[in-house]
Amino acid sequence: MATTQPQPTKYQYSKPSLKGKMVLNTEQAKFFAGNRFDSLMTALFIIDVTSRKLAKNLKTFDHKAVVDAVSKKIERMEVAVRDESERMDTLLKSLGIKELAGYSSPLTREFEITSPEIKRMSSLLQAFDHLIIQVDTAWLHEKIDSSEAEEFRANKSNQMARLIRSLVGLGQSARAKAYASKVAELQEDIEKAEAKVSAEKEEREAAGHIEPEGNVDALDSLPEEAVA
Repeated sequence: MATTQPQPTKYQYSKPSLKGKMVLNTEQAKFFAGNRFDSLMTALFIIDVTSRKLAKNLKTFDHKAVVDAVSKKIERMEVAVRDESERMDTLLKSLGIKELAGYSSPLTREFEITSPEIKRMSSLLQAFDHLIIQVDTAWLHEKIDSSEAEEFRANKSNQMARLIRSLVGLGQSARAKAYASKVAELQEDIEKAEAKVSAEKEEREAAGHIEPEGNVDALDSLPEEAVA
């Protein structure tokens, strides 16, 4: 009786990752934390893995230029949020307000950090959440009127939407380049990442997670020319 020979195991490249976790309080930040964050993470992963592997296979491909372009887009929003948050902090302190507003239904989002840009964007979303908390606090103390507070929230939400939409667009372009390159390993990495995100979305839905809609889907309603 012939014995079945074990099949050789295909070599699997070992990829580093970190466990990420966000607790977001405001509706404006929660808006970006579900499927929109999935799309963002997938895009950033695809940009990272595609640019690195294309640079290895195509000598004319500039990996650093791609990384720098993504970094600058994120940095602009980081600076804007930080500056506004420092301004709000100064205002609240000058008014003797020490305690920030609390929220009835925070959202906890766990995720996998597979690139430095994903970590930066999760930190940015948390900073954005904190900024909106500061504005809500000033509003509740009647230091900012309702129309001013609402305009501020809408403007900052649209800025965040533009950034995310722009990064997702870069990810879509990188995906197209990856498939055009015919590099099988690259396509396999992308398919695995997309399948993982799809499975996690199904798990959230099965657990009863409802995607926050807000009044307007800023990602979908922004005109193309508004994306920077």
